[in-house]
Amino acid sequence: MGSAISAEGYIHRTGVYCVNVNISIKADRREDFLEVIRNNQKGTMDKEPLALEYTWGESAEKRNTFFFHEKYKGRSGFVAHQRTKHFKKWKEFVASDPFTKPPQVFIFESAQ
Repeated sequence: MGSAISAEGYIHRTGVYCVNVNISIKADRREDFLEVIRNNQKGTMDKEPLALEYTWGESAEKRNTFFFHEKYKGRSGFVAHQRTKHFKKWKEFVASDPFTKPPQVFIFESAQ
C-alpha cells in the first residue's frame, strides 16, 4: 500500500484506515482505563490480522489525557475490530461514564 499525488494534484488513497482518539479520563477511573486500553491494544495486535498499528499514550502536559492512534487494512479491518471481545470490554468501559468530557474521534484514510 502506498500513495502518490497525481499530475492533477489529487491524493491517491492507500487503503489504510486510521482512527485517532483524544480522551480525558476521570482521575478515579485511571486504573480501570489503563487495564482496558492495554487489553484492547494487546487483543488488537495479537488477534486481528487486519490491524496494522495500535499506539496510545498519555499527554506530556495534562495528566489523565490520553491519545491513541490505530491503523487497519481498510475500513473492513476497523469493522472487524469493533466485533471483537476486547473491543466489547472497551464499549462497556465507555458506557460507565469514565470521561471528564466527550472523546474526540478522528477517522481518515492515510495518504502515505
